[in-house]
Amino acid sequence: MDVLPLAILAAAAALGWNWWSDRRSADRATLLARQACEQAGVIWLDQNVQRVRKRLARDDDGRLAWRRDYDFEFTSSGEDRQLGRISLVGLRVVGLVGPAAVPLVYVRR
Repeated sequence: MDVLPLAILAAAAALGWNWWSDRRSADRATLLARQACEQAGVIWLDQNVQRVRKRLARDDDGRLAWRRDYDFEFTSSGEDRQLGRISLVGLRVVGLVGPAAVPLVYVRR
């Protein structure tokens, strides 16, 4: 049996799995960015996230997994753009830097 077709098939399967995994991770980061902006009461600009870094990292069980960092932009006033970042290992959130919820201050009169 020739090894070349099997190697090509394995490479195609690996590329497909990697693409599918990247899409799932990007969808999760998009959902998290939307939720963070809604909870903080800010405007999520461009309605998307962009992957800025992908590297190997250890998960909680000590196994190697992909760590992906995604950036997104938001504004509180409509005049400035602020940068937020979501870090995922697999589909688990390991970091979120972004909009902070505005504290509600109640003054009784």
